[in-house]
Amino acid sequence: MSKLYNFPKAAAFGKKLAKSKIYEHATPTSKVKDLFIAQVEKITWAYKLSPATINLPVSDGVQEVQVFNVSLKTGELSPDVLQTIDKAIPSPILFVLTYKEKCRYVAAYKRPSDADKSKWVGSSYFETDWMSDSQEKAELPVVLNMAALYHSFLKAVIPLPFRKGETLDEFILRVEQLRIKKREAGKMESRIKKEKQFNRRVELNRSLNELKQEIDNLKR
Repeated sequence: MSKLYNFPKAAAFGKKLAKSKIYEHATPTSKVKDLFIAQVEKITWAYKLSPATINLPVSDGVQEVQVFNVSLKTGELSPDVLQTIDKAIPSPILFVLTYKEKCRYVAAYKRPSDADKSKWVGSSYFETDWMSDSQEKAELPVVLNMAALYHSFLKAVIPLPFRKGETLDEFILRVEQLRIKKREAGKMESRIKKEKQFNRRVELNRSLNELKQEIDNLKR
């Protein structure tokens, strides 16, 4: 995504969210609390996108999408912090991270658990590049319901094209597999650099090339 959204004024919420309130609903570890202190300046519940505020009907379990502004102290934010906020809020969230007049969007694919609809599960996090917060803003996507709006946000933060006929669940699974394969390839490259036996290096290189082919296939 290379654009910022102009969220409707009717959806503005503008409520500062105390870290202590998040802790009450998510019970983070001491280590995660330290990350909040070190990395987060302020959290603002900026917008509530819902049928009442943007005139879109509920669909596929998506009743609302929240927009949280997270002002950072250093420009770095651990996924553990985002997971804690997501755990405390039973609704999909689009995070807007801000630091030194720049911002980026971050989101996970978040949905009710198939095993227990009262609980939510999420994918790993996807993010855009940093953008100037003074750049021109675009209107929200023209869609038919809340689920389609949420899905459009997710598509915008994931730098991969959709395949024809691919569902969102299938798309997210492919992205997760791609991340796993990339990590495996990185580890294998490190092993090749350290390996002294020629025959073993040839074998590892063959496996690495197979991994790279799998990565290329997942990207398409």
